[in-house]
Amino acid sequence: MSGARFERALIVDWSGAATPTLGADSCWVASGRLDRPGPVRTVNHPTRQATMAALRRAIDGGLAAGERTLIAIDVSLGLAAGCAATLGLPGRPPWRALWRGLAERIEDDAHNANNRFAAADAMNADCGTRVFWGRPVGGRWEELVHLPHRDVDVAGLAPMPLARLRACEELAGPGVLSSWMLSGRGSVGGQVLTCLPHLERMRQDLGDQLAVWPFEGPGDPGHPVVLAETWFGLWDWSAERRTVRDAQQVAGTLKALRALGPRGLAALLDPPSLTGLTSRRRREVLGEEGWTLGVA
Repeated sequence: MSGARFERALIVDWSGAATPTLGADSCWVASGRLDRPGPVRTVNHPTRQATMAALRRAIDGGLAAGERTLIAIDVSLGLAAGCAATLGLPGRPPWRALWRGLAERIEDDAHNANNRFAAADAMNADCGTRVFWGRPVGGRWEELVHLPHRDVDVAGLAPMPLARLRACEELAGPGVLSSWMLSGRGSVGGQVLTCLPHLERMRQDLGDQLAVWPFEGPGDPGHPVVLAETWFGLWDWSAERRTVRDAQQVAGTLKALRALGPRGLAALLDPPSLTGLTSRRRREVLGEEGWTLGVA
């Protein structure tokens, strides 16, 4: 197996915060070399727009230097098979239909104010199916009658027909929560809804310079910039001595990826757990669900 050679890495801890936030549960980015030893820099950004601007500057720097960049972000880049069809999102492949559909519906301003709950309520209503769940309690949130507080059926909507977890999440081990859950302790769905629209705009801007793994195919796609999802629970970052857990996670994950070397990264991008799926499940993963870097 030939190696997957990247010079740079950006590891992103995303946040669904509704206001500018620093410290725990905010956006953190670790940057550093993958091709040789060197310092790992961690930066805490107060908003999602500031985070994306910083990522773009780093990406452009790598492109200008003729170096490849691997971006690993702790957000699901796809949802369970059948999502796009259930939501009535047009276009192929389904993962791009989801990204485009969310980019058209989600508003997220420079101060992190966003409409993810209202957008999810509207998507449930429009498709006539209770897909998303989880919203704040009380006040104006009670108007979102198509988005329940808990994982329960909603009068007038068809029950949820889709799997709670994706194939890679079933293999990742304990602690993985469903992306259909938008609020509550440990919820990740809000991060998906706020992140994918930003990534869709970045994908459109970068064009052929960016590949989203593994949707472009398993293995190293060879593009100058490769975007993948990861989950920090798959990496050992316990040796990091930083004051905020989020900073420990991004820095430790970058160092763990660097320690793998080109051959290890190549194996990570073509995991046997993915190649071992049935042909139907493999098509669903590559067309809609995606995979988590580190689920080997």
